[in-house]
Amino acid sequence: MKAIVLEAPNQIVYKDIPKNNLLDTTSVLVRPRVVGICGTDYHAYRGKQPFINYPLVIGHELGVEVLAVGSDVTHLVPGDACAVEPYIGCNEQDGNLCYSCRRGHTNHCTRLKVLGVHIDGGLCEQFVVPSNKLHRSSKLDYEQLALIETLAIGYHAVKRSGITKNDVVLVVGAGPIGLSVIQSVNLVGAQVSVLDVNDKRVQFAKKHFGIQNSFVDPVVMAKERTSVSSGEMPTAVFDATGNTKSMESSFDYAASGGKIILVGFNRENIVINDEYFHRNELTLMASRNALPHDFTDLITLMEDGIIGTSHWISERANWNSLVKTLPVWCDSTELIKGVVEIT
Repeated sequence: MKAIVLEAPNQIVYKDIPKNNLLDTTSVLVRPRVVGICGTDYHAYRGKQPFINYPLVIGHELGVEVLAVGSDVTHLVPGDACAVEPYIGCNEQDGNLCYSCRRGHTNHCTRLKVLGVHIDGGLCEQFVVPSNKLHRSSKLDYEQLALIETLAIGYHAVKRSGITKNDVVLVVGAGPIGLSVIQSVNLVGAQVSVLDVNDKRVQFAKKHFGIQNSFVDPVVMAKERTSVSSGEMPTAVFDATGNTKSMESSFDYAASGGKIILVGFNRENIVINDEYFHRNELTLMASRNALPHDFTDLITLMEDGIIGTSHWISERANWNSLVKTLPVWCDSTELIKGVVEIT
């Protein structure tokens, strides 16, 4: 079957790969209809994604159509439209659950394999996925379904943080993950400001997410941090950059007794001032991926019109154009979210 494959850094090609249509009793054969392209994919293309091995079929933000179901699958039928939860853990591999999975924390399974990162993803004609990783909607279109994984990461981070409407929130990084955090903070009703060195992204956040206070210079932010909200420093700082220097600076923005939630990540060490950290009794949290109920919650919120998505997609490509389009998207400073339509 046809697939779009990363052969090596900066080498993306159309290629025939073996067709996988072997169903066990609990799996589902799906056809990707829309695939979102995110920072993980761009890093993989540029050779800056440390968790992948080439060659690889990328694509983990997926709106798919069900083609066939295993004999024990009763909640899905051919023709259903679904979002894919791309996190393949212990239960889906061999059923021998790790400590995290036994406690229900499947988002950080110790043997986690993410579609399009650790194993082949969705930029292909069809693939097989465990049935419990599909979340059906009878109302959302395939573009909306392909957005859910991105939105779920921010939604999970906000839920994990435990913030309330009384919090003052700063989101560092206004890329898709940062924007998904902002969108979920808005659901809570807390005041939210944004910091990003890319002014176009800041302006996008102000236009579409009701941001009132914004910063494009981290130095200015550090000096004027009490201007975030009527003289109040942020009680919760979400860093969605994955940049070491930015993550270290996040500690400087938080109010005494505040929280720092790291949503972006990398493999480098982060250095903090322990005296400052303890004197202000700060709380440091990490947030990784999302849980099944985050996907189902978001589908309901989107179906009910509480979350809008019309402004999210800034670029579209099709199957035939992606090989030429992906390098352009990689270098774009204005792109918010690009999707690939597979017909």
